[in-house]
Amino acid sequence: MTTQEVDAPAPVRTNRQTKTSRAESSELAEARIPTLLGLKQLMNGPIRTMLIKGLAGTGKTTVALEILKAAGKGNGAYISSRVPQELLETHIPAMKETLENQEFLDVRLEDATSALEFVMRLTDPKKVKTVVFDSWDALAKEFDSKERLRAEKTLIAVSNNSGAQLVFVSEEPGATTIDYLVDGILEMSTVEEQDRAVREFTIHKLRGTKIPQRKYLFTLMDGRFTFFEPYATPNYSEIRKFTPVADIDEAYSLGSPALDRLLGGMVPGSTLTVEYDEDVPYFALRAIELPPIINFLAMGRSAILLPLPGANTGLTSSVLTRAVGEGTPSDRLHILDVLRSSDLETTSMTKHATPNEIHEVVTNETTRLRKKSVDQAMLHVNSIAALENLFASDLDSLLEVTSQEIITLQQSRDAHILFLPANSPIRSRILSMSSSHARLSVRDGAVVMFGVKPYTGIYALQHLDDPILPSLTQLV
Repeated sequence: MTTQEVDAPAPVRTNRQTKTSRAESSELAEARIPTLLGLKQLMNGPIRTMLIKGLAGTGKTTVALEILKAAGKGNGAYISSRVPQELLETHIPAMKETLENQEFLDVRLEDATSALEFVMRLTDPKKVKTVVFDSWDALAKEFDSKERLRAEKTLIAVSNNSGAQLVFVSEEPGATTIDYLVDGILEMSTVEEQDRAVREFTIHKLRGTKIPQRKYLFTLMDGRFTFFEPYATPNYSEIRKFTPVADIDEAYSLGSPALDRLLGGMVPGSTLTVEYDEDVPYFALRAIELPPIINFLAMGRSAILLPLPGANTGLTSSVLTRAVGEGTPSDRLHILDVLRSSDLETTSMTKHATPNEIHEVVTNETTRLRKKSVDQAMLHVNSIAALENLFASDLDSLLEVTSQEIITLQQSRDAHILFLPANSPIRSRILSMSSSHARLSVRDGAVVMFGVKPYTGIYALQHLDDPILPSLTQLV
C-alpha cells in the first residue's frame, strides 16, 4: 500500500458561498435557449414556424413565452384562447414583464376568424416579429378539417411573406395537419427517473438545423425554462483556493453549500453512501468525493481516501493541493492505493492481503492522522468498487470488515462516505448499514442526483461556477 501526502494551510474561519445566483442562472438559461432550440434560426433563419406540443402541465406555455421574450420588447404578440393576461401572469410570475411588453389578445370569447384577422393586421406592416398561439388547437377546432388546413396554410404563407415567426402551442396528441406544415416541432413531456418525475423535451423536427441530440432534461425552477446539456467535465485549470465551509450545527459540512442543502451535511459517526450507475461520469463522482476532503483539510482536520477504480492518484493529489493551498506542510491526508498487482513495487501490501489486513492498516493510519487533526476529527472516503475488485472471492469477509469499520466510526464520531456501484453484489447489505443514502444516475446525458435517505427532490449536477464544487439545479 502506498501513501501520498498533501500539504494543507492552517485553518481559515471564513465562509464563501460558491453557488450561482438566480440572476446568473437566468442569464445562463437565456444564453442556452438559442443554442438548443434554434431561436437564432427562428429569428433570422430557416425556422419560421414552430409547434410546441405536449400534455397539460408539461411546460409548453413557459417555453413559448421564452421565445416571445427573445423577440424583444414590443416585437411580439400573444394570442390566448385559454386564460386572461392577469391569470397567466399569476401562474407564471417570472414572465409578467414579458407579457406586459408585448401585445396580448384574449380570444376566449372570440371566434378563430377574429384571431386570424388580428395576425394579418400585425404582420402586414411587419409590426411584430413573433406571434404565439396558445393554444392553437382550441382555435383550430372551430374549423372543419378542410377549413383548418386552409387556415394553417394561410398562416404559414403569412409567416413566409412577412418574415414573422409563428409559434403554435398544442395539447393535441398524435400528429395533426399543422405538424406537417411547420418548420420545427418540440414536444414537452413528464417522465419518471428513479421514481421521481422530471421534465423532458424531444426535438422532432428543425428544418435546416443540425440536431446533435433529440432529447434533453429541463426544469421550470423559478418559473423559467432551463435545459441541461450532457454533463461537461470541469476545467481543473480554473481551480481557485478553497475557503472552508463551517460545520452545520451538529454536522460536518460536505464542503459544498449545494450538497449541504441537499443532504444536511454529515452527522458525526454516520455513514453516507453515494450510489451511482455505471454510466455516471467519473468526474461527476469526484464532484461529490473531493469537496468534503478539501473542506476537512482546509479546516485543519485529517482524511483518508480510498479512490475509485481507475483514479489517477497523482491528479487527485494535484487537485487537492491546488484547492487547499501549500502554505503549511502537513501530513493530514493519505490516499491509499490498494490495487492488487503482480508488480509488488506499487503496493506495500502483500499480494494476498486479506480484508482484515487492509482494515488494520487503515486503523493504524487513522490513529496516526487523528493526532494531527485540529480537533481529532477524521473523514473516511472509501470506494466499495475498489474493495470488491480486490476481494471478489471473499465478499463475506469484506462485509464483516466494513461493518466493523462503520461501528468503530460511530463510536469515534468520525465522518464516513462510501461510494457504491448500483450493480454491487453487496448493495443491499451496505445500504442497510448506511445512515444516509444519495444516488446519481444519467438521463439524456445529464447527471442527476437525489437523496434516498433522506428523501429529496431530484437535481441536475453541473459545474457552473467552480470546477471543484457541484451546482445542483432542482428539476421541477
